[in-house]
Amino acid sequence: MNKSWIYIGLIWIAFTTQLNAQQHPFYSQYMVDKFLVNPAVAGANGITKVNFVSRQQYVGLENAPQTFALTMQSRLLDDSYILRRLKLRKKDTKKSRSGRVGLGGSIFTDRNGIMHRTGFQGTYAYHINFNNQWQLSMGLSFSGYQFRINDREAFITDPDDPLLQYNKKSFFVPDASAGVLATTGLVYAGITVTDLLGSGLKLGDDIFDNYKTLRKFNLLAGLKWDLNQDLELEPSVLLQGTRTNFALDVNARLIYMENYWAGLSYRSNNTTVVMVGGRFDIFYLGYAYDIDMGMVRSYSAGSHEVVFGLRLGTNDTRRIRWFRQDQRNFEL
Repeated sequence: MNKSWIYIGLIWIAFTTQLNAQQHPFYSQYMVDKFLVNPAVAGANGITKVNFVSRQQYVGLENAPQTFALTMQSRLLDDSYILRRLKLRKKDTKKSRSGRVGLGGSIFTDRNGIMHRTGFQGTYAYHINFNNQWQLSMGLSFSGYQFRINDREAFITDPDDPLLQYNKKSFFVPDASAGVLATTGLVYAGITVTDLLGSGLKLGDDIFDNYKTLRKFNLLAGLKWDLNQDLELEPSVLLQGTRTNFALDVNARLIYMENYWAGLSYRSNNTTVVMVGGRFDIFYLGYAYDIDMGMVRSYSAGSHEVVFGLRLGTNDTRRIRWFRQDQRNFEL
């Protein structure tokens, strides 16, 4: 097989979802920080959260997908952690007194085979409270990443192939995403649309002109049940896909005394996820292990994901009853 066909195959896998390819970094513990899948979550519960995520997929396979990400999100309240630390001038603080603005951001690096992405994302969110009974959040993110193909890690049968001589191996890709989230004391539901710009991929001449990132939709919904005074059950679902391809996650998480959790997830691609975690003062730590029940199971020892985070500030703001501790709310 010559190099041209290898390149065409790699591009097809990277930029279509017919083969369940990854256009973006993939996470298993989005229940711990839902900002990973919906920009409207930025500042939704009035606290500041900082997360570091490390994910290694398909351990044992050469050049297996690997992701590292650092995220931050906060609400611009008068007494919020972020404003107190920034020590903004009085006239700047007045702009946020309505308590409706949330901000977020992330930086990440992602490797999938010989393809590498390193990028950033900035998020603006706006939150509207209705009679202290439910909240509507809207978020918009702008992102960009450097896409790079490292063909030194590929097996090349024809180094003189013209396709190798006249193509770009690194370029910048801008994009955007938008999300909406509705939250009550017991239920949350949101939808996200990513790849709004449908950025194109052009490595060579005409042969690559029609390759673009596909617009993707995420629908996340869940609720909490009090099983007893100390134990809660949080079932949730995540439906994601494009116009022609969909995948479904079904999740269940047990939460003990609001600080410790254990859960299971099942994905429609025949993967089971086991997760555990806990919160200790302002710190929390989560771990997930993905067990692939398909053909890759014979070649891989599964996937590992670790989340380490900080939870800064409190949600007992008296001025906004929605955030008081005597009101049920989610760790979004």
